[in-house]
Amino acid sequence: MRQPIIVPSVALCLFSALPAAHAAPSWTCEAPGLRTAKYDGGAKAYVHLDGFSRGGNYAVTRKGNVATGVTANGTSFTCRLK
Repeated sequence: MRQPIIVPSVALCLFSALPAAHAAPSWTCEAPGLRTAKYDGGAKAYVHLDGFSRGGNYAVTRKGNVATGVTANGTSFTCRLK
């Protein structure tokens, strides 16, 4: 006769509470006239401002959870880790 496999419910609860290993950090960006922005923690951020047909990738200076940069027309932007 086979023995049933019993998994303690505590182990299941602990496993389901672990965060996903592949979850990327989430950033939000601010700038005057900002239409859209994307930043992933790297050396550049994509910033698209109102009044322009497209955005561009701009260098950032990152200090901890804050990254700052300036677009080609001199608009400063800030991205913060959520």
